[in-house]
Amino acid sequence: MHIVHRLIIIPLLLGLAVNLTGCLYYGPYSIRSESPPVVASIDPDYFHADPAPWAPQILSQRDRDGYTIQKLQFKHHVAFLYIPDQIQRGPAVIIQPITSGESVTKQMAHFFAQSGFICLRFHSHGHLRLAEKSDDALTSFESLLKDDVMDVMEGIDWLDAQSFVDRDRVGIVGVSMGAIISSIVAGADPRIRAGVFILGGGDLAGILFSSTEPTVVSLRNRIEEEEDLTSEELLAEVGRRLRNVDPLTYAGRLDPNRILMIDAYFDHVIRRRYAMALWKAAGEPSMVMLPTGHYSAALFLDYAQRLALAHFQKVFEMQKKE
Repeated sequence: MHIVHRLIIIPLLLGLAVNLTGCLYYGPYSIRSESPPVVASIDPDYFHADPAPWAPQILSQRDRDGYTIQKLQFKHHVAFLYIPDQIQRGPAVIIQPITSGESVTKQMAHFFAQSGFICLRFHSHGHLRLAEKSDDALTSFESLLKDDVMDVMEGIDWLDAQSFVDRDRVGIVGVSMGAIISSIVAGADPRIRAGVFILGGGDLAGILFSSTEPTVVSLRNRIEEEEDLTSEELLAEVGRRLRNVDPLTYAGRLDPNRILMIDAYFDHVIRRRYAMALWKAAGEPSMVMLPTGHYSAALFLDYAQRLALAHFQKVFEMQKKE
């Protein structure tokens, strides 16, 4: 009987502790006045796109209660466009997924569409496994990340041309791998006016060589097999070759007034020090640190998307006044 009581009481106490302590915050949730530092030595041609605008193909369309969903084919990826009913001109949010899986970003897209936001949600395609199975894992990984960023930029091009999109109120949000892509795009493309990075970070080499996520470990092992280098040499080589797709390269171009980071204190997939590295390099924007690991952060998805919505509304309202 005593054992049963303990089994019941312990999880209740843990749940109460989480509710009482809430989340850990770094930086005030307010608009900062200082300008972010500008990072030099970024290759201006790395994300160079074709001069001719790319119009995605509409694969299908269906109506939901309150909004319409279109399935679109971009150059490298499929995306879904959510258009709230009766909208004439409104804000848009681009949603970037985890490396493999749709449930989290699907829920976010429906949430934002129901809140009156146009959403462009990109489909995940498993970067890590694709890179691991290629002939040159490191080169393939860089190429996949670059393709993601360029597809998002082409998505911004296309959104800019739509009469129902307010081009001065376009934001981006991403989760895990999607947060990495989102932070690169937000730093590289000034048309992104606000960003929310959930479970992301910077220093890709450090993330790859410290993560315990099985697919990351498999990719790391494949890279180690392909390169005849010491551990120190390999870390430096990976950092050098992934520099153009590393969030830290572009972090100094982010305006901390317009960024919100949501990370997990006990994350072993993208460890906390790499989240903090991006936070510091980005000018210490508002940050919420969840009392979870990477996957258990899903328990706070509703909370995170409400924070993201409030952030976009706040920044876009500020945008209107400028």
